[in-house]
Parts: sequence; structure tokens; C-alpha cells
Amino acid sequence: MNPQAKATLATGVFALFGLVSLLFLAPAGPIIIPHAIFYAVLVLNTFFSIRFYAGIQPQSFPQMFIDVVLVVAYIAVALSIGQAFLFAWTALFLFVAAPIKYALMLVTIHHRELLQRKIFIDSMGAVSCAVFLVFTMLGYPLEAAWVFAIVFSLANVYLLLIHPMYRL
Repeated sequence: MNPQAKATLATGVFALFGLVSLLFLAPAGPIIIPHAIFYAVLVLNTFFSIRFYAGIQPQSFPQMFIDVVLVVAYIAVALSIGQAFLFAWTALFLFVAAPIKYALMLVTIHHRELLQRKIFIDSMGAVSCAVFLVFTMLGYPLEAAWVFAIVFSLANVYLLLIHPMYRL
């Protein structure tokens, strides 16, 4: 499958899970708004990531396995919209798993600096998710969700428009 088609299909499925969760599964409450914002920005970023990396990713069992893990993580994040603690945990899991995908590529792809930058960016996502989880556990789930959604959105404006991370 070509990278554009793969990105469109994957993000379409992720968006559908997010929409179904938001409309039919998420408990009513103000926290669904920042969760939905974060998830929408995540899916948007994912489109560009898949479109870029699908063309250079090696076809190997470890890469396919981590891709399956990431798909499950995306769906878990979508299905946890509106559930403060579970949403923070699943987002953390996603950002802990994501750098593994790119670390596996380091041994087979010649774009070392590009991959190291992506690993660093995803690792910073994991750190921010850990902070989000801590503040959620401390009793500030709505405040943490809003700060996380805003910071994540601003980071994506920078990483997609100002200093694009998906280019050679």
C-alpha cells in the first residue's frame, strides 16, 4: 500500500474510533473536550507521520509487531476519552511505545539524525504524558487535560508548520 493510502486508511480508522467514543461511549463531562482536542491533534500528526515513514520503514516482523501495538494503543486512547485516569495512562503507553518503532529503524535506515529527532520528540511526549498522569492522580484531571491538550496542540503547530519534523 502506498504511504498516502496507508496514512489515510489508518487515520480514518483512528478518527472513526475517536468519533464513536466521543459520541456514544465517553461519559458526559467537561473533560471530554480537552481529550477530544488532544486526540484530534494526535490523529492529524499521525497522518503526516505514517505518510512520511511508511515509505522508508523496513518490512520486518519487529516493525509489523510494533505497528500492531501502536494501533491498539491509538484505539485504546480513543476509547478512553472522558475517563481521566485511563486516558492519561493510555496516552502514556502510546508515547512510551512510539519511540521503540523508530529505534528499531536505526539499525536498517540511513537517516540516523531524522530518527533520533523523532525518538526525542516522542520521548518528550512520554514525559509530558507522565506529568499529565501525575497531575490527574493528584486530583486535577480537568486542569491537567486542558494544559496537556493546549501544550500538545502548540507543539504540533511548531513541529508540523514552523520546524517540520516530517521531511528529509
